[in-house]
Amino acid sequence: MCGRYVLIDGKILFAVSAQLQSWRNEGRDFDILPKYDARPSDLMPVVAQRENKYRVQMMRWGLVPHWSKDGKTEFTTFNARSETLRTSALFAPYFKSARCLIPADGFFEWMRYTTETEVRGKKKTLEKKQKMFISMKDRSPFMMAGLFSIWKKENGEEYPTYTIITTSSNELLKGIHDRMPVILDQKNYEVWLNREINDVDILTTLLVPYPAQKMTAFPVVNKSEESPAMIERIEFEVPAAHDLMNVTKPITVLKK
Repeated sequence: MCGRYVLIDGKILFAVSAQLQSWRNEGRDFDILPKYDARPSDLMPVVAQRENKYRVQMMRWGLVPHWSKDGKTEFTTFNARSETLRTSALFAPYFKSARCLIPADGFFEWMRYTTETEVRGKKKTLEKKQKMFISMKDRSPFMMAGLFSIWKKENGEEYPTYTIITTSSNELLKGIHDRMPVILDQKNYEVWLNREINDVDILTTLLVPYPAQKMTAFPVVNKSEESPAMIERIEFEVPAAHDLMNVTKPITVLKK
């Protein structure tokens, strides 16, 4: 699952190569940044192929299908599971022809753990959650794989929305959460964005966990606000991944 992420300066990401620079708009799509607590329903910059051109466009996080009668959905659509994209009545059409890239500097997950305390002479086990920030080791920005939809109002006004695709966690994330966003290698950007490519077998090969050795994760403050303090490391003894079964209870995760 990915329900919060960070994008500090999108211009940096689009300056790392001639390829990305050519996609960057001259508009004001990055004026909302920095964003230290992007959450579902927020407007964020997204890269997509529109009118045969790759460009940055502001879209709202939480996909609304183009066939929706009122511009709403009956359930949450901010994430789409990679394993069910082929068969999902909602996401399958967009998987074939409406894919996008979501720039980010990192994302958050909440690690569940238990502690023991004593209440009136009796031991009591408490379940707690610790907010973790996950990013690249070198702090470089990256692109998450997504799908987008353009819902239109009766007057023709466009309402673009997107969802972030998730996959199983890599070795780094397994001790924190069982899902992570799909992060694409730069060499696959154009394949993913090209709307003429609709071979789901080829596309599915890209939906894999990002290499754990290139990423880092550390604890941050357990609150949400628009501040650089949201991604500052704090002192917290994080249970080692191989010890988690001894210190945590089984976690039931709602499937998206």
